[in-house]
Amino acid sequence: MKLEYLKNLENIYTSNKRISKIGVSEIDISVLEEKLNLSFPKAYKEFLFIAGNRDGILGDWNRRFDNLEGIQEEAEESFNNVGLGLRNFFAFAEYGGDQFLFFFLNEGDNPPVYAYDEMKIHKDEYGNPSYYKKTKPSFTDFIEKHIDEQISK
Repeated sequence: MKLEYLKNLENIYTSNKRISKIGVSEIDISVLEEKLNLSFPKAYKEFLFIAGNRDGILGDWNRRFDNLEGIQEEAEESFNNVGLGLRNFFAFAEYGGDQFLFFFLNEGDNPPVYAYDEMKIHKDEYGNPSYYKKTKPSFTDFIEKHIDEQISK
């Protein structure tokens, strides 16, 4: 896969021999997209290709490739339970079954990342409680922040 957004992540893996690159094949990514009837943003595909089966990148968040279908189902159920009518999103990580990281599939090839909590702990721009908020302006920014945190440990 030709990298456009996550070249820095690839460089970290190739330059640091202590870190193993455990990615997902382009075929497996395509199969999941077909199964879920969606198309992932390019930046997320690159992430899966480079580190889709690597643990620890997002700390304790569950985001392994083989769990993604279940994570998406849990997020849809949780969003529906609180009355959020969100559509066209993909939840790529979960924590405790009531917290999710997601992006909207219609926000480009390097979409913003949002954090959701069923306990409504986030605040909107007016300071009111909200179920979710934008955490980073792009998937690349989000991943680089987490990579920096993991490497500095």
